[in-house]
Amino acid sequence: MWFPLLVIIFSSAFWLPLSAGGAEFGEIDLAGYLLGSWPRDQPLFNQGSTVPASIQPGIGAGVKIGLFPHATRRMLGIEIDSYGHGGALSFPNTANGQNNGTGRSNLLVLNTMLNLIVRYPGEMVTPYIGIGGGWSHGTLLNPNVTGRADKDFDSARALGYQYLAGAQVLVSPKVFLFGEYRYFSANYHWDGLAVDFRAHYGLFGVGLRF
Repeated sequence: MWFPLLVIIFSSAFWLPLSAGGAEFGEIDLAGYLLGSWPRDQPLFNQGSTVPASIQPGIGAGVKIGLFPHATRRMLGIEIDSYGHGGALSFPNTANGQNNGTGRSNLLVLNTMLNLIVRYPGEMVTPYIGIGGGWSHGTLLNPNVTGRADKDFDSARALGYQYLAGAQVLVSPKVFLFGEYRYFSANYHWDGLAVDFRAHYGLFGVGLRF
């Protein structure tokens, strides 16, 4: 799903007049990336009981586009950032005081965020930090939870926020590689289930600069 999207975005970058607009107003960065997620284990609310939950790591991908105006000397800018990744939940299926074995579900996380970025535009290396907020969707896939009105999937939408830090390395005047760390947080509430999702992310990607 993600690979065709990245191909379309990078192909269109050579046809759209982004370089002219960027030269007049500021710098435009367009990037795609792969990510790994390492969620923190959190207590989970399950049908009236609070139990410890294990949230498995996952992998995913994303795209982002940033604008850094000349008026800020290209040191302050904004990014629109969209990414998703998989994972899994497992927890003691204790509901209404009864132990029903282990509850399990695959988990799909999709985020669309607006980031405020502060950076130092070096000649070869550009370090940066940022903060962002936006919409997050946490979707349960094939949940196996006794006592719950089960569905093939159940999606919860929540406000999320993230902190990030990273660096770009120029490999040509228009192409850069980058690595990034993120900390993300959102609270998901499904039918009879709820968890405060907290995750660490590691990113690696490639981008075009206009």
